[in-house]
Amino acid sequence: MEFTRRSVLQLGGLSVLTVGGLSVPLGQVVADSASELDPRLLPLPYRRQFAFPPVFAPAETGEDEFGKFATYVINERPATAQVLPSGQLLAGFGYAGSVPGPTIHVERGTRVVAKVRNRLPEVHPLFGYRFQTSTHLHGNPSLPEYDGYASDVTLPGSSKVYQWPSENTSARTLWYHDHAVHHTAENVYSGLAGQFQVHGPGERALLPTQSPFDVPLTVVDVMFAENGDLGFDTRSESGLWGDVILVNGVPWPVLPVQRRVYRFRMLNASVSRSYRPTLFPAGSVHMVALDGGLMPRSREVTAWRHGSAERYEFLVDFAQYAPGQRVELRNLSNDNNRDFDNTDKIMAFDVTDQPVDTSDHTWNLIPDTLANSEVMTLTREMAVVRRRLEFKRDGGQWTINGRTWDDVIASGFREVVGNPGLGDVEVWTYQNGGGGWFHPVHMHLVDQQILSRNGRPPFDYELGPKDVIYVGENESVDIIMRFGPNRGRYMIHCHNLVHEDHDMMVQFSVGLGADEVDPHDPIATDPAQRDDDGDEGRAPDARPPGAPPRDNSGPGSGSAGPGSGSPGTGSGSSGPGSGGPGTGPAVAPPKKKPKKKKKHKGKGPKGKGPTGKGKPRPPRGPRPRG
Repeated sequence: MEFTRRSVLQLGGLSVLTVGGLSVPLGQVVADSASELDPRLLPLPYRRQFAFPPVFAPAETGEDEFGKFATYVINERPATAQVLPSGQLLAGFGYAGSVPGPTIHVERGTRVVAKVRNRLPEVHPLFGYRFQTSTHLHGNPSLPEYDGYASDVTLPGSSKVYQWPSENTSARTLWYHDHAVHHTAENVYSGLAGQFQVHGPGERALLPTQSPFDVPLTVVDVMFAENGDLGFDTRSESGLWGDVILVNGVPWPVLPVQRRVYRFRMLNASVSRSYRPTLFPAGSVHMVALDGGLMPRSREVTAWRHGSAERYEFLVDFAQYAPGQRVELRNLSNDNNRDFDNTDKIMAFDVTDQPVDTSDHTWNLIPDTLANSEVMTLTREMAVVRRRLEFKRDGGQWTINGRTWDDVIASGFREVVGNPGLGDVEVWTYQNGGGGWFHPVHMHLVDQQILSRNGRPPFDYELGPKDVIYVGENESVDIIMRFGPNRGRYMIHCHNLVHEDHDMMVQFSVGLGADEVDPHDPIATDPAQRDDDGDEGRAPDARPPGAPPRDNSGPGSGSAGPGSGSPGTGSGSSGPGSGGPGTGPAVAPPKKKPKKKKKHKGKGPKGKGPTGKGKPRPPRGPRPRG
């Protein structure tokens, strides 16, 4: 049997499933089970009630001279989940001790300051590495030092304060998840992921925005070891495909619904699996928003290809079904997956005869025109540069243009695959030459528009702003984007997290010259600090880095937010898979502890030309929008 850092001995808490030999290309492989647990002990579909994740209450909210703000204290902790029918608890790790993490709700324009505290064991009890983390707010244009740069890690016993402004973020479904170098797959699979929703008046006019009609769906697949612990098998670093589907921590749940329109925010948080959701009995959904927010217009579709990290928001009108009818959300799957007996199911809806509140203007609204975004107005003719990235397995490593994150590390974090100017519009081509794999490719910082797939128009359900691009086997996808609003270095990688960790991730720079000092060095500018502030911790200072400390005696000093010092008010479960109503995590009363920032002068990345070679261009200023 072959042992790698992905196939280590069982150390307790979780367990690893190991597979010897070489990985092989995948078609759509079907098998009975991925788990070593006796199949009679596995959960069955549609036996448990749906659970909303808890809602994360801010430690403090207010408004100052910089605008509205909300602060959060996010403790990364051990967590448990009840998934197996026996009642055996699975050991994992989650934000605020919840799997998935509590949902964060933010009004567009609010400045979010989040202190993420690593309260995890010194060593991961399964994998044996030092349990370091790095938190990425996926889909937000954060500054490089707050973007969850893979090598900007927070060690156990330390914390990092992240600045997540939302003035450049339209209403959309983001998610926050771990991004630690070479261990993202294990950390996310252990439970470090949660939804982060940005709200605005435009979506409220068109779509349901209140529970229980605005429904988050965080979907993952897992497998079990022989003793009932969580298993982990990457099939020689090719991917992880479990045989149990969890939605918000519950296996194949059932959600009672009224005969009205519901909005579903579906996040694929699986390590590797892609889905092709469809309704049964046969029906259609109305796609209204993608990774980057509202589409220009809604699209009626019967199924869609949904890769890791992609978010699809869709409406279902349950008025078309009779009371007492069960409607299933099934999974038709895609090429290059591994499917098992029940991975063709995701969840079910039981239609009730409960009276509908028709004073809610969204109860029967299926809007056609939604909202345009700047990225959706870009055309090929606006591009100043074209680049091509090839995603392939080479010599046992997952590479992008033959380069890996280890190459980036070896360069002193200077090597880049592209160096667009600030405000530049560019067209990039993602090429997957085959080999039996698909690659969901995530470019940090910017929203993207898909221009074509293999020279043909994109699918109807992709006609909106994206930040993860599904690149299937033998596909070539052209995308367009404008680079901004920030300068600095950002990652691009495959979001099959096993591929990312081994080592399909590189970086690009925006608006930096070859030898220019990087004012936003992603590692050195604002690193994690030792945190000895007890179990719950102190709330971070809401003021931006470099601003003088706030005078709490004056006006506009802010106040404790709703639920501060007490549980949150969400209708979800207090823990994963509980199946019943509950409350959000407790938040300690905020205590101010101003932190001095150290000045840092670093070195900028080594610039490269449009093809990744040659001399860099001088930095550009922002280009006019319109």
